[in-house]
Amino acid sequence: MTVWELVRAFVRRWPIVLVGALVTAGAGLAALNDDGVYFTRTEILFLAPTSPLYPNALRTQSEDIIIAAGAVARRISGPQAETKFASPDVTLVGLGVREGWWLRLPDTGGQWASNFATQRLFLDIVGPTREGVEAEQAKILGRVADELRQMQEQAGADPAAMITSMEAPETTVIFHVEGSNVRALAMVAVLGVGLTAAVVLVLERRRRSRADAAWAATGTLAAG
Repeated sequence: MTVWELVRAFVRRWPIVLVGALVTAGAGLAALNDDGVYFTRTEILFLAPTSPLYPNALRTQSEDIIIAAGAVARRISGPQAETKFASPDVTLVGLGVREGWWLRLPDTGGQWASNFATQRLFLDIVGPTREGVEAEQAKILGRVADELRQMQEQAGADPAAMITSMEAPETTVIFHVEGSNVRALAMVAVLGVGLTAAVVLVLERRRRSRADAAWAATGTLAAG
């Protein structure tokens, strides 16, 4: 189909073009009025019990503590399989999520193998309001502490030998994240024009197919 034929198809299907333009304009207006989202990534540290030999809980590293951190994340997030990404630094905002939370043990391994090398969890929360994010943050941090305590109590651990958790204070900050209006409008325009053109082309192909079938039928009757 030439450019001129495409223009004529647009004129012939002007109701569809009009609807496409209105929908695109509405989506563009919604993109301009988007106030962004609020996001926080909180790091939850799992600490070994202190002792005269190991008085600094922050410096004590243990595979058992890493396993405990992963178990707590699994109990809260559920048994579903975790999606593996190229970097453990990926965020919910980067994945395009606008409301929700994600609790996980960071995986620093490569494509073919996992590697859990740190006794901390990443808690990502994103939402439309700061208050909502703050409330969700407090709720999940409380659940982490409760699940860790219950898990150890069920295992019969002595209270003096229990692993504890705390959030890194500098990671509890909530950020306001806004996108680019120019890029949003450009993407809306590209999608709107592309979808409208696709609908017009599909309808034009059907029209041509029906016309060709009718012409073939007429030719067959004339020959008969």
